[in-house]
Amino acid sequence: MPARGSAGRSHEAPDGACQVITVHGPHQFTGELDLFNDRKSLVNGRMAEDGQVVRLNRPQFRRLLAAEPDIYETVMRALILRRLGLIQHGQATVVVAGPPTTADPLRVLRFLERNGYPVAVVDPAGGPAAREVLTRYGLDGRRSWPVVVYRPDRFLENPTNRELAQQLGLAEDLDPLAVYDLAVVGAGPAGLAAAVYAASEGLRTVVLEAEAEAPGGQAGTSSMIENYLGFPVGVSGQALAGRAQVQAQKFGARIVLPRLVVWLDCERRPYTITLEDGDRVRARTVVVATGARYRRLDLPGLDRFEGNGIHYAATLMEAGLCENEEVAVVGGANSAGQAGVFLSRHARRVQMLIRGPGLSETMSRYLQDRIEATDRILVHPHTELTGLEGDEHLTGVRWADNRTGAEEFRSIANVFLMLGATPNTDWLQGCLETDHRHFIRVGADVTDHRTRADGASPSGLETSLPGVFAVGDVRAGSVKRVASAVGEGSVVVAAVHRARATDRP
Repeated sequence: MPARGSAGRSHEAPDGACQVITVHGPHQFTGELDLFNDRKSLVNGRMAEDGQVVRLNRPQFRRLLAAEPDIYETVMRALILRRLGLIQHGQATVVVAGPPTTADPLRVLRFLERNGYPVAVVDPAGGPAAREVLTRYGLDGRRSWPVVVYRPDRFLENPTNRELAQQLGLAEDLDPLAVYDLAVVGAGPAGLAAAVYAASEGLRTVVLEAEAEAPGGQAGTSSMIENYLGFPVGVSGQALAGRAQVQAQKFGARIVLPRLVVWLDCERRPYTITLEDGDRVRARTVVVATGARYRRLDLPGLDRFEGNGIHYAATLMEAGLCENEEVAVVGGANSAGQAGVFLSRHARRVQMLIRGPGLSETMSRYLQDRIEATDRILVHPHTELTGLEGDEHLTGVRWADNRTGAEEFRSIANVFLMLGATPNTDWLQGCLETDHRHFIRVGADVTDHRTRADGASPSGLETSLPGVFAVGDVRAGSVKRVASAVGEGSVVVAAVHRARATDRP
């Protein structure tokens, strides 16, 4: 924080060298986004000359921001820009070595990118410069890619996301004795909105995930959302999720990722949520905001090509794999339209395959206009993907006209599947009442009240269990829009307050 004298922010690079990032002088402050959570800081600080530094711990830092709005605005803007600068300029990085177009390296890179962690990529086939880097880190022998170098002479070979989070300090510990006022399961727009409003109103809040590797949910995979209120030039799903995450943490919400939820105990309150590593979280109320995932196609070889040519997200990382190539986007809703428009800026040609007669019934007008005005996008109505070809990586696809059966083959190495919504409700194991498509029923749509302790019908966004709510895409009958999800996540907090008031031992 404010310094007299000179202090520097530095980072020990994976090769052991000390990388000076910036030097602060009198009346300046240091720190970055990890001040809002219990993660390990990306950088260290050290005094360059004699002087004094006022040090604030995390609770003191939060109280300062709450009490001083003018200071808050300046500090918050600076911390966000500092993290962006570290990412854009490749500072305070880990090194990920491995073929960047194969499944596991892509998984690791996607995990780090979506969690806002700076990373440098080394392709083993990248020529003399790449071999020199690999030799410097002791990776010149054959290994199981990817290799993540995070400290001098310390690396991980093909780590899981959980292992990576632990080594990099991204994983947060949980208090086994804590009873939270609210547990939000799902860190998409709906879940993050619920966390922001609950924590800002003083509720002890924790955010967990049942499937995703980082905040943002399905919206986090979108390259650009242009019809969200307040962003006239659009905002990427990842940027929106990143800002919401910081906002929730600013108010004191705990965001515990990537430790996934596997079960909700419905039998007693406080409710108990079990994580994949066996840890448990207890909460008086629960908001289910696990959203939906893109539907998978029933095609031979699909599993083998996922991450090796089959993608369910269209961000800058995936676009980098498609420079000046021909790609295919399968789907006709807004997510497919956003992907097609974004990829057309990088790919030579985008082939859009639509099962129905056209885009008018399933896609927003502004996206239709963009597609019609782009000569790099070719729309194929009444067309379905029928075959995938390749050895280790996808090399070609076949599609067919679903009216005539006429089939066509194209040498395409990257396909983006944006095929509607399948709810993320498997982890509930039948705990809540759902409709025939497994979306969660709420309010007046709940027909089975046997699980209600008080025998009353649930109201609003409440499920068949008292004190358990469903918001966003996972809710039956929801409007699949980011704005709708954020709205439901915010208004559900009022119902959470009422549920806590009636939950007495």
